[in-house]
Amino acid sequence: MDKKIFDISDKIKNEDESLNLQLVPQGDIKEESKGEVNYWRSFKELYRDPEFIKAKRSEFTKEQLEKPDVTKMPSVSRRKFLALFSASAALAATGCNDYRDKGEIITYNKKPEEVTVGRPNYYASTGVCGCPVLVKTREGRPIKVDGNPEHPVSQGKVCVVCQGSIMSLYDPDRIKEPMMKGANVKWSDIDDKVIADLKSAKQIAVVSGAIKSPTFKKVLDEFVVAYPNTKVYSYEVFDNSTRTSAWQKCYGTRNIPVLKLEEANIILALESDFLDQDAGHIENLRKFAANRDVMSNKEFNRLYSVEGAMTVTGMNADYRMRLRTDLIEEFVLCLINEFAGKRKISGFANDAKVTPVLGKNDLDAFVKKNNLDKKIVDNLVNDLGKKQGESIVIAGDKMPESTHIAVNFLNEILGNNKLYSSEAQNVEVMPLSPKSDIDALVNDMKGGRIDAVIHLDVNPSFNFPKSYGYDEAVKKVRTKIAMCETANETSALCDYVLPINTTFEGWGDNKTRTGVLTVQQPVVNPLFNSRQKEAIMLVWTAGKKEAFKDTLYHEYLMDNWEKTVYASVKPSLDFKRYWFAALQDGFITYAEKPAAGPAFATDAFINNAKMNSTNDFVLLLQKHHSLGDGKYANNGWLQELPNPISKIVWDNYAAISIATAKDLGVKDYDKIKITNGGLSLEVPVFVQAGVADKVISIELGGGRRAGGVIGTGNGFDTYSLMTSNGPSAFVYNNVKAEKAGGTYELVSTQEHHAVDDPVTDDLQYKRDIIREGTYEEYKKQPKFLQKHEEIHGIGLDSFPSINESTELHPYYTGVKWAMVLDMNKCTGCNYCTIACNVENNIPVVGKDQVKVNREMHWIRIDRYYSGTPDAPRANFQPMLCQHCDNAPCENVCPVAATTHSPDGINGMAYNRCVGTRYCANNCPYKVRRFNYFNWRDRVGDNYYQTEPMNYMYNPEVTVRSRGVMEKCTFCIQRISDAKMVAVGEGRRVNGNDVKTACQEACPANAISFGDMNDKKSEFYKQRMHPLGYGVLEGIKVRPNVTYISKLRNILEPLDIDTGHEEKSHEEKPKQEKAH
Repeated sequence: MDKKIFDISDKIKNEDESLNLQLVPQGDIKEESKGEVNYWRSFKELYRDPEFIKAKRSEFTKEQLEKPDVTKMPSVSRRKFLALFSASAALAATGCNDYRDKGEIITYNKKPEEVTVGRPNYYASTGVCGCPVLVKTREGRPIKVDGNPEHPVSQGKVCVVCQGSIMSLYDPDRIKEPMMKGANVKWSDIDDKVIADLKSAKQIAVVSGAIKSPTFKKVLDEFVVAYPNTKVYSYEVFDNSTRTSAWQKCYGTRNIPVLKLEEANIILALESDFLDQDAGHIENLRKFAANRDVMSNKEFNRLYSVEGAMTVTGMNADYRMRLRTDLIEEFVLCLINEFAGKRKISGFANDAKVTPVLGKNDLDAFVKKNNLDKKIVDNLVNDLGKKQGESIVIAGDKMPESTHIAVNFLNEILGNNKLYSSEAQNVEVMPLSPKSDIDALVNDMKGGRIDAVIHLDVNPSFNFPKSYGYDEAVKKVRTKIAMCETANETSALCDYVLPINTTFEGWGDNKTRTGVLTVQQPVVNPLFNSRQKEAIMLVWTAGKKEAFKDTLYHEYLMDNWEKTVYASVKPSLDFKRYWFAALQDGFITYAEKPAAGPAFATDAFINNAKMNSTNDFVLLLQKHHSLGDGKYANNGWLQELPNPISKIVWDNYAAISIATAKDLGVKDYDKIKITNGGLSLEVPVFVQAGVADKVISIELGGGRRAGGVIGTGNGFDTYSLMTSNGPSAFVYNNVKAEKAGGTYELVSTQEHHAVDDPVTDDLQYKRDIIREGTYEEYKKQPKFLQKHEEIHGIGLDSFPSINESTELHPYYTGVKWAMVLDMNKCTGCNYCTIACNVENNIPVVGKDQVKVNREMHWIRIDRYYSGTPDAPRANFQPMLCQHCDNAPCENVCPVAATTHSPDGINGMAYNRCVGTRYCANNCPYKVRRFNYFNWRDRVGDNYYQTEPMNYMYNPEVTVRSRGVMEKCTFCIQRISDAKMVAVGEGRRVNGNDVKTACQEACPANAISFGDMNDKKSEFYKQRMHPLGYGVLEGIKVRPNVTYISKLRNILEPLDIDTGHEEKSHEEKPKQEKAH
């Protein structure tokens, strides 16, 4: 039979023709040929699905061209209003007079002296995840959260949850009043009733998240003294417990050291997403990216990844090998035998206890058995051997204790303990409760031995394994209390539901690093009748409602600091000045002697119970890329943030390989039934490139039953698959899977706004979107990726601009703004996208509108694959408005709503825009977004126009209405602010005065912004780097965003056309087509 290629976008590859699969002629397949790499975003594109090609050739989807149903919209649209305006000035005047500004200001009780109306204030504090943050406020309203740039650990970077937490502060679903049995009551009545219940209770359980605050621990300790029959239980879903317990067995301490990743030349990640999801990923990414800086002379690091799932870390690896998760530990044992047993590296090779264990695992046999790439494994072994003490092996947080013990031993053999710093990466103020304690709690509740349970901002009903039967257990407790910001699954079971302050509204402290203590201070008065959970506990500890006052916990915190921190540090300042200095900085540092690092206990390795592989499916339960454990499901910004790998929004899913899909007889969106022990769940599948065969990867955090208007019902509750029978709480290898009935549509943005295929046929030269090469080639010839192209004999780098200076209109004589994006540092994490959303009031549009290509993100991350579906090589590319000198959008706008400024900004006049969408049609980068609806009114039935959500918007950026086009403005509001400051100081603005929101948020420091005309600046040098290029340079639009080409630190050459030869494209008028 002739070779055939099957279109697996609809049907999975199968050689059985009797299945009547749709075939795609082989000639239609994109083939990789020498000098050309086939980049693809999805299997539909790779296998040239006819429907995909049709959609790709269309400038807009059918839904985008359809006229919206006006019966479902407000009676007067923006375009209609402007039409009426042009016809009748009187009517326009009436319309203006009737307009009411929805944004109301939350006033101060007493206006602080340092506040100037119209100018922002910044307050250092602690974010929702414990990140040290800098909160921007305007007239008392927090409007933006960024990292505290002075903090020694985060250095100005925070996670996506902290970035988007502003929306959670103003969430209309927040609990506004204390409730008892569903009815609003007074706080005094709550205090009276609860105190009486606590005093009569035989046993009290306090269930909390991780206790990171020394002062809050003191509050709980005093509560236990007041009620001696109390026990505190603390848990986190993603608790890093297996790594911690393994470290304790190996070294006798639970204090895991911070890794000196900035000194690591070779990194081996084993089912580890240390760059995106594992503990400490913000700091890890910053350190990792520092060794990928083409502007420095520092050698590039080399990253190897071995994993069963597809992670952001794996997609950014120089070498990646896919391997079933339950085989990774055996791979580590093979490496241990290779170095200690065969090569006799380190003193452990002669240890009589260790020697009998070493020879059981042979690396060559393992590589052959599991079909690993022998060349990659040889490179890895050689690199680890040559770079002893300069390399590090990292196992993922989800891996079992036995794997971490083996990895610790391998690092000891290689001398990699030199990269362990003296600082502990996660100081335990109060250790998390062991699983045995949680088991005992649930059993005691079921047995009626617990009279009162207090939930401190936790939701065990949702994120405890369903096998616990926590819902039934809670019902048997007499007094059930939930303290939370918004109602959740646990509060629905409780008699007392108490609203608590957010981190923006309360005081606190936080200790997660040796010698560093972070302060939390309120930046706004409580929006509702809520209290701090610490203050509530203090009142109940006192045993009388009269103990409460607004400053209760504030005073308690200061008193504790004065008696402990201040007394220990003994500064020269008096306490009040010391306290205010701490609030100003947001943290304090002090000399704290770290515990001495003990020697490795070989018995931990010798007695280690190994993880055994099976022939069943492996189930990996992953942390949600933006929702964490699901707590923030009601945050629309986080729901609509694309998964960095699949680009899917609003849902979780089962990611599987092509071969697994074939074996199960399923395709994208088909449901499969996963059975883990006695538990089962039906979930949709997504065929994901790079996933190991018979591995199923699913994110936790979806399927909320009581997650608010926005959060309820999105995705699937995969906590229902958690049991106690796996190698770890997140890895199970005795899982069954089978095809289930029905489908569930998943929405992905990966094929939206494609820019790599021309919509016309007259472009005769290759589009240069992705440029990549090897680090070895770069060291030999730094300009090896440069290409010189000419049009009509004029080089593209010197092609004249339509905005050239004239005597009447001098352009670009002063500052000219531009951006540089370093593809060697960018990991595709999406932090820039969420930061842009918050800064620029980007609306949430909903899953149904993302489906029809109407998402509103001003900056997106394009993800391209090359290679094969089993071994894909990934490229990430942030794509935003390029602010072209010859901007095609400006030429076609009939009302001049988009124009060019003298400093190089392609701006938007929203009040002038009438929504013709010509500009979007003419934009080659597909970065313009159209407001088909008033999104704030449409999503969630007016949810984002409900009080107090309207307080959230940045007053420095216009909130766009329906019928208006929008796009990236290079944060023009920040540029204007910098100009105003410069004028006030009697100087000219310079490129270092402005940081865009995306630049400020990028944890890898991959984004630079500045004045391209300042030849003395570092920014100018970076922009003129030999690896720099502009996307689609050949169409002569002269973009002002420069991309630094991707360098892969591999030993083999990439089969890519380096374009050393100069190319000339002489355009011939007779070949041009009218459009």
